[in-house]
Amino acid sequence: MSQEIWDAYDKDGNPLGFELVRGKPIKKGVFHIVVEIYPITENNEVLITKRHPDKPWGLKWEIPGGSIIKGETPEEGAIRELKEETGIEVKESDLHFVYSYLYKDIPVICKCFIVFINKEKTIIRLQEGETIDYRYLPYDEFKKFILSDNYIDLIRERFSAHEKLFDAIVHER
Repeated sequence: MSQEIWDAYDKDGNPLGFELVRGKPIKKGVFHIVVEIYPITENNEVLITKRHPDKPWGLKWEIPGGSIIKGETPEEGAIRELKEETGIEVKESDLHFVYSYLYKDIPVICKCFIVFINKEKTIIRLQEGETIDYRYLPYDEFKKFILSDNYIDLIRERFSAHEKLFDAIVHER
């Protein structure tokens, strides 16, 4: 398997002009970008996936996402991650940006998107070695479920910090 290469960014998301390698130390003040995508149906159900048991946070539930790779924009990375992990194909114009989250103690800038999907026309294809199950949860039930130990805590923290933004986007359409 080839090494995953990332572009390096400053805390404001500006490219620094050099590469980072997954698993190698990252100097203080240097970041890479991670994306997460909340697929939401026309009935305001959130699609969540269960992580493979061999992955960090194995058997925990989450939303699709991951690191963008060298040369990708956050939008391109979000589209790729969503397709890889669920089989769902969307266009950049389908993405609704929600927030950017800068971690203080880890070298990550998280960019979050919502994409609205048609559940009846969506066929989920899970990524071998990444995801082992999926489910749709009504939005209000999702907000309760993420409080459980079955959900990845870092994703819960980011969602909770921006819950009002999600509420506005989900309930305004």
